[in-house]
Amino acid sequence: KFELTLMERLVIKYPYIKSHIPYLKVKNRKNTGVGMYVYFCYSEGKDIIEDMDISFSLLSTNEIINIKGLEYGLGFAVSVVEGKIHRIELFTYGEAWDGSLDSFSLSE
Repeated sequence: KFELTLMERLVIKYPYIKSHIPYLKVKNRKNTGVGMYVYFCYSEGKDIIEDMDISFSLLSTNEIINIKGLEYGLGFAVSVVEGKIHRIELFTYGEAWDGSLDSFSLSE
């Protein structure tokens, strides 16, 4: 639910990623203590979507993810590598974070 919410928010600003979302699966998550990397892989059927015409890019909405226990919330950016969505990078603004995503909201 968390990753899907972020991707749906990105579609508003970057509509060309919409066709990729149904084929994304979370491969793994890596907590860094001040952020997290969420890596994706593509499920079967991905062959019907076209690569984005981007070799490398970071996409973001510049929104804040409000998380209980974090005063300043999280920022996020989605990396596109060789035309495919590669990962979401979540980061705090200098606060330690345990990686909990139990409850969240987005704000500008």
